[in-house]
Amino acid sequence: MGAGYLSSLQSKSIHSGTMAFILALVLGVDSSPSLASAGADLDLPVPGRDPFSPYGRQYTLLSEELARYQTLAEGDHWQPLDGGQPITPGSRGPRVAQLRSLLMLYGDFRPRDFPSKGSKETLTGDVYDKPLQEAVRRFQRRHGLKGDALVDERTRSRLNTNPDKLVRILAANIKRWENLPKDLGPRYIVVNVPEFNLRLIDDEREQFRMKVVVGKPKHKTPQLTTRMTRLEFNPVWRVPPNIALRELLPKGSSALSAKGYRLINHRGRAVPFTRGNVAAVRRGQVTLQQKGGPGNALGRVKFVIPNRHAIYLHDTNSKHLFKKSQRAFSHGCIRLEKPLKFARMMLAQQNRWNNARIERALMSGRTHGVALKNPLPVYIAYWTAWVDENGQLQFRPDIYQRDKAGKGANRG
Repeated sequence: MGAGYLSSLQSKSIHSGTMAFILALVLGVDSSPSLASAGADLDLPVPGRDPFSPYGRQYTLLSEELARYQTLAEGDHWQPLDGGQPITPGSRGPRVAQLRSLLMLYGDFRPRDFPSKGSKETLTGDVYDKPLQEAVRRFQRRHGLKGDALVDERTRSRLNTNPDKLVRILAANIKRWENLPKDLGPRYIVVNVPEFNLRLIDDEREQFRMKVVVGKPKHKTPQLTTRMTRLEFNPVWRVPPNIALRELLPKGSSALSAKGYRLINHRGRAVPFTRGNVAAVRRGQVTLQQKGGPGNALGRVKFVIPNRHAIYLHDTNSKHLFKKSQRAFSHGCIRLEKPLKFARMMLAQQNRWNNARIERALMSGRTHGVALKNPLPVYIAYWTAWVDENGQLQFRPDIYQRDKAGKGANRG
């Protein structure tokens, strides 16, 4: 199809939604959310493969998406959705037609979603019908939003992200993959900070997944390549000096003692909460510690991943945070949704510990460390864009503003 054909199409009275779809075909913009495979439009997982394994697959998929969005950015057929009241099921009007056009270009409203030929919707496209509602839900889920089909300001903001910005986001994420080892190993753990999820990958398959809580923007969780070397049951929390001085010690000795906190000198002995000992915390001569047990801030189990940032994975008593969609609440360490299940999996597969032995270690109340026989690679990554196991391009908010800064490298 040449420029003359495109010009003749534009001269006809074709509704903007239909025109957007035709333009997508003429300009070579794929109508599915991913160019990963011909089957991506079917929402079916790719058998035997995980989106984060191996390295080359994710890198290739993101590169294909980058090319697709570059084509979209270079054209003039992308137009943002106008402001106004939220678009709800049953709404009518030109903004609904704009919405349909956008979702065609993004690939969320697909050919099979079109109404039957000759229907009124085919001619007008300005009715917020069920196929379009499902396309909005698909778009919302791909962006980590609640799939409620309500086009409010939050959803409109994501819809109106300029393709030029999406190109920069995809390029930043590809750069992060370039800085990972080419071989991640046959079995490894990957934490994607912006997604707030941890995955255990075994033989290129996802074996386990759970939600995580990561660092606040002012206490960023770093990107790391390390190994999980040991587990600790009933861990002692050695409070970092800045947290001790700014957040805990001002509460007073009575409140801290009631929760199992104590000051420990360099000889490992407990000392009283005197003004001099508190001042020694600032000099690094005394540390604030919380004894292991149910009330400990680290919960019942801690997973050690040696690194210079003193970051580790651990249980938490703040379980309610896992119900939130945005989970950046920690001081940098990673809190786990299902730590005991994860511990049982690690020790059963590596150290042949059964559930009874794990329960005995927990119920003893004593701090008990267990070295893994085969330390497991751990990758704490920062991907705000990736292609999932269904071939769908996912985006998440840049909670640490690393895409804007062009920070692609893994650090740590």
